[in-house]
Formats: sequence, C-alpha cells, structure tokens
Amino acid sequence: MNKKFVMKGTCLILLTVAILCMSYEYYTWNDYTLPVRSVLKGEKEETKVAYLTFDDGPSMLSSRYLDILKEENVNATFFIIGQQVCDEMEDVVRRAIDEGNEIGIHTYCHEACYIYGCADSCYRDVMKTKGILEDKFGYKPKLYRFPWGSANNYIASYRDDIILRLKKEGLEYQDWNVSAEDSVGSPTEESILSNIRKDYKKYDEPVILMHDSGCNDKTLSSLREVIKELKKSGYSFATLSKRSKPCHFYER
Repeated sequence: MNKKFVMKGTCLILLTVAILCMSYEYYTWNDYTLPVRSVLKGEKEETKVAYLTFDDGPSMLSSRYLDILKEENVNATFFIIGQQVCDEMEDVVRRAIDEGNEIGIHTYCHEACYIYGCADSCYRDVMKTKGILEDKFGYKPKLYRFPWGSANNYIASYRDDIILRLKKEGLEYQDWNVSAEDSVGSPTEESILSNIRKDYKKYDEPVILMHDSGCNDKTLSSLREVIKELKKSGYSFATLSKRSKPCHFYER
C-alpha cells in the first residue's frame, strides 16, 4: 500500500475524530450552560428585597400595622416622632422591636420652625429622640430620616454638616425611592396602590415611604395588598439597615 495514501487516510480519520469531539463538546457545553444561566437568572430575581418604611408613628393605628406585618411574616422600619412615645405608646414601640422591626429616628416634634432653625437645633432634635429610644427601650437606633427628606430646603445651608455630625453618632440618614403619597391630599386605597405600583418595579431594592398616623387609615387598609403584590412580584422583605447601601436622593 502506498505510504503517502496511508498517511493521508490517517490524517483524514484524525481530522474527522477531532471535528466530532469538538461538536460533542459544543453541544455538551451548551446543554450545561443553559440551565446554569437559568439558575443565575433565578438567583438574581431572588435577591429583590423591598423595604417598607413608615414615618410619623407611633399612633393609634400602630398595633394594627404590626398585626398585619406579623400575619404576613414581614418586617418593616418605623421612623418615629419622639414626643409621641408617651406612656400608652411605649408598649407598641416595644412590641415592634420584639417582633423584629427596626426603629429609626424621624424627629422629636416634626415642626420645621423648631427642627430646622440651624444645624444645632436639628442635631438636638435627632439626639433627643435617640435618647428616648436608648433610655426607655435599651435600643440603639442606626437610622434617621429627615422630615420632608434630605433634599428639603430647610437644611440646604448645613446639609453636609448635620449629616457628618450625626454619622459620628452612628446614625445614617435614609430617604426613599417609592412613595405611597399617603400624606398628601385625600388618599384612597386605589391611589396608594397606584403610586406604589408605578415605581417599585424600577428597583431591586425599593424603599417604600408610607405613614403611620391616626389619619392614615387608608394606608393601613391597603398594606396587606401592597405586601401580597410585592411577594407575587418576587420580592422578599427586610429592615432598612440591611439594605446593600443607604437610600439617598442624591445617589439614586
């Protein structure tokens, strides 16, 4: 047999085997990577976390908010008004803490003329509520929320200063990126749900602003539906200090 013919035949066989092996590896790789991509995609969806936050409590409705949160196995963050933590409200604050909710500082009096006259008055207002939480409940808050948010014009001249001063006290400010608009005008259950729906899907970590005061009964009656819809959309829930980063208007 011609030696050159044998060599050509051998090369042809080896080339055919190589092509078959490459084809096998291609299909095997694709067969395995497709489900891996699905898993990774699924894991990303599972990391969506919603943060329910309530300003202006405690109130006569607070215990009913807590009932719903407990029934739905969800925790939230309450930014409280210090002067409202009177004797009859101490139990509801203590219950919120005991059930795994987070307490943040909103203000002591929620009156702009007293809070925002200067950096010192703002500092004193926050620290007064911090003292109440520490003295009455042995609770060290990590968060505060400026009344009307960190972009309000009252603190424009000393915003950086007050933020730095409070940071030295172990306090981080938190804004929001979704608002129920439940303290504006005459909210209804439909308007509250609509305001939340139009924005929450934009974020993997929506921080939802709602209010806990005696006049926010529509917020209370819409809360369960809000929670159910977020769950259906793939969100879990956590308290706000567990968010991957603070929610700041200027960094959204």
